[in-house]
Amino acid sequence: MAKADRELRSIRTHISAVVLVGLTVFAVAATLLWLALSMPTAVNTRVDIIKIALSVVAGVGGVVALVVAYRKQRINESAEKREHAKVLNERFATACTQIGHDKPTVRLAGLYAMASLADEWTEQRQTCIDVLCAYLRLPYEPSLDSEWDHDEETEVRLSITSVLTAHLRDDAPTSWQGHDFHLTRAVLRAADFAGIHVTGGNLVLSLARFPGGWVSFDGMKVSGGEVWFGGATFSGARVTFHGAQFTGGRVKFEGAEFNSGEVSFRGAKFAGGEVDLSEAVITVAPVFDDGEKPGLKLP
Repeated sequence: MAKADRELRSIRTHISAVVLVGLTVFAVAATLLWLALSMPTAVNTRVDIIKIALSVVAGVGGVVALVVAYRKQRINESAEKREHAKVLNERFATACTQIGHDKPTVRLAGLYAMASLADEWTEQRQTCIDVLCAYLRLPYEPSLDSEWDHDEETEVRLSITSVLTAHLRDDAPTSWQGHDFHLTRAVLRAADFAGIHVTGGNLVLSLARFPGGWVSFDGMKVSGGEVWFGGATFSGARVTFHGAQFTGGRVKFEGAEFNSGEVSFRGAKFAGGEVDLSEAVITVAPVFDDGEKPGLKLP
């Protein structure tokens, strides 16, 4: 409001100044015309002088109108931007509150609200993404009674990874490609990353745990940026990279442990970039197709 008041005062100052200039212009124009015409005494000539001077003032008045209209437009645009920013911040706070709720249905509503906000709020998209990723980094011990039956928390986390995936595919209506996704220490019993395209930024799964269920990176494409699995633990999960394409960027498994479960790269294409498993701790070897694999480094 203080800024709007200052702008209104500025408009009044401009109007006063322009009106004063207009009166001065009128007086000067009339005087110059009077002198130029050798101080005419004919009534018609005097009337013509006044008309010309008034025309000059009218032109100045037009300038005043343009200045006022422009300044009002600036004030309105500024007010609209402030109101829009206020609404976005309120939506962000509401979504954060929902994500922290104890009921899974409310948490689900919050995560979808945050994703919608990220689509709309370009300037703070990374912040919204960070909130979703932060949820996956929260400590969590999944129920492993069944490979396919998920507890409520697993469903929430699966929904988050599905939202991230949908925005990292090439056909996403609103793309989040090129942003950073920090999932360090995330516990992923089930996750769908199928079809994502890493073109830049970082997808960080360092120290992540894959304790069971199925985590799919099928059809994943890496053409830039970096994907980190450093220190990740694959212990009982089925993690597949079927049909993945590694044409650029780097995928690092430094210190990752493959001690049970299945990690499969069947049908994967290695055509550039770097996929480095040279420093991984491998008890159960990942599965690859036969043939040359440029850029793949094994222990």
